[in-house]
Amino acid sequence: MAPKKNITPSKKKDKYRTRNWKEYNRALVNRGSITFWFSDDAIANWYSVGRTGKPGRPDIYSDSAVRCGLMIKAVFHTALRALQGFVRSLIEGLGLDIICPHYSVFSRRAKDLRIPLRKLLKPGEKLNVVFDSTGVKVFGEGEWKIRKHGYSKRRTWRKVHVGMCADSGQIVVSAMTSNNVSDDEAMVHMMDALDGIPLGDVLGDGAYDTLDCREAVHNQGGKPIFPPDKSAKLQKGKPLPALRERDQAIRRIQDLDNEGRSLWKQEIGYHRRSRVETFMFRYKTIMGDRLTARRQWTQATEVSIKMDVLNRMTELGMPKSYKVVS
Repeated sequence: MAPKKNITPSKKKDKYRTRNWKEYNRALVNRGSITFWFSDDAIANWYSVGRTGKPGRPDIYSDSAVRCGLMIKAVFHTALRALQGFVRSLIEGLGLDIICPHYSVFSRRAKDLRIPLRKLLKPGEKLNVVFDSTGVKVFGEGEWKIRKHGYSKRRTWRKVHVGMCADSGQIVVSAMTSNNVSDDEAMVHMMDALDGIPLGDVLGDGAYDTLDCREAVHNQGGKPIFPPDKSAKLQKGKPLPALRERDQAIRRIQDLDNEGRSLWKQEIGYHRRSRVETFMFRYKTIMGDRLTARRQWTQATEVSIKMDVLNRMTELGMPKSYKVVS
């Protein structure tokens, strides 16, 4: 008689329900609205006032005009030449006394364009931020070609790094790097953009469990919540202030025995980090999984434009869920 197998019972998965379907459904409809208008400020600032104190020919169009066109390009996935026709048709249809930029202007000016992301914080609040990264294609190839002939040597990709507000879902800082830049290295540089902002919890996966990341968070008054490695050891000798939270996490995980890591994540609120993974799914679903720009600086602007677009979509409305208790 064969011995009985020890079958561990599967964990029951929590169920959640959306409690604001009406508002969220309206927000999804509004995302597809193509009602265009140009505000008085946009028309007044359509042209550049020139390069004060800078050599060279002054710009004809302002940064806001170029940013407006690039946002339309990101939302509707148009090529540069089609973008010129799109914007020109809008201007002519609305009867505005402004001129549409040439498609080469959008391409050339995207190199030096800066897209500041809005940091929506109320007075007295602290920013709880979640970091993560994902890969996007540059010279993407079709799945059939890869299956049939394999990868080509021109195939490459970039890494998109984001820091998302854990409460509002807004992207507060983003960066684009080559595929050989590690997540923790990018995060240390991204923390400089949050200088002067009161930080609360700073979350990330195990890739950010490094001394540099913890010091960057600690120096700006935040609390790092990164799961330590399974083989992590307590500090010896004089403990470093930036690693105190790490030692506390290791002790707590050891005290909780077998389910220590899972229970520690529940106690500390680590699973808020899943919101940034949902954002990465939204990014690739709405904006696509590849970059259309070919130069690296222009690709960085393209990523920033897409983050700004997704932030505006988030402001229209997001689902609010509650846990179903059986």
